[in-house]
Amino acid sequence: MTPSPWRRAQIAAGSLGLFARTVARSGPPRVVLSFVGGVGDQLMCTAVLRELRRRGGRGLWMLTGAPELFAGSDDVDAVLPANFQLARLARAVGARVVEPRYATYVPEEDRDDIPPGHFIATMCRQAGLAGEVALRPYLRLAEAERAAGRLAPGQIVMQSSGLAGRYPMANKEWLPERMQAVAAALAQRHPLVQVGMPSDTPLPGAIDMRGKTSARQMAALLSQARLFIGIAGFPMHLARAVECRSVVVVGGRENPAQGGYGCNENLFSPEPCAPCWKKNDCPYDRRCMRAIEVGHVLAAVDRALARAGEPLEVGHEFL
Repeated sequence: MTPSPWRRAQIAAGSLGLFARTVARSGPPRVVLSFVGGVGDQLMCTAVLRELRRRGGRGLWMLTGAPELFAGSDDVDAVLPANFQLARLARAVGARVVEPRYATYVPEEDRDDIPPGHFIATMCRQAGLAGEVALRPYLRLAEAERAAGRLAPGQIVMQSSGLAGRYPMANKEWLPERMQAVAAALAQRHPLVQVGMPSDTPLPGAIDMRGKTSARQMAALLSQARLFIGIAGFPMHLARAVECRSVVVVGGRENPAQGGYGCNENLFSPEPCAPCWKKNDCPYDRRCMRAIEVGHVLAAVDRALARAGEPLEVGHEFL
């Protein structure tokens, strides 16, 4: 429903007041990132803010629908709701407003058009950055938050599905019975914690945290985990932000060199059609996902656990 003129005036007045209070508290904006898409994409904005700050950037504002991802960060001066009125006010005082997107959706083909390079590098380039950039997001947790995320010593955090997320993509999904088989095998040796949404396929032997965590609480669970196992999506980015190594079933929809992290075990299927970047439609019955067996994931888990305690490698790209 379109807001009435009176409601629009109220929204504008509220935005003006919020803007004025923020300027008084934090100083005027110089560079404003604005993002209203997926939560994982918003988390990747922390990488852009870090690179701007590293180059001496001041007056860095973030307009977001997920302010909890930026709490406690030294890389941003103000975090405000994603609001076109606030963006307009920022432009009016001379700030550069950037919507750092790495993809353009092509609806007639049900796919994303992805330029070369890592997602984070593309976002940094759109923010006007040049030179070397680090390909990783960041999230700062308080010690009390981290401590609350330890449910069992040596815990492994798992995700079975992303279909209940804000932007579900069937082509990211692995076969649920295979993820259950992975969990059943691991539960004999490791404490498991399942995160996600209440409707996600349950994993045998796991402490069930589906639908019971905020983004920061999920980050805390990952910060205390030896490993994350899941599919491409927000938890994968969140794990990297808190230094948790991951095993990610990628399949063939996307290229992990662009959307993932080199420190992880990325299970990619090099089918002739991959990466297709298609969201839901697949003329090949998702054979890229079917090619990844339970044994492949368990072997990747063993490789990743053998590196437990090692610092995670940070990829870089030159713009």
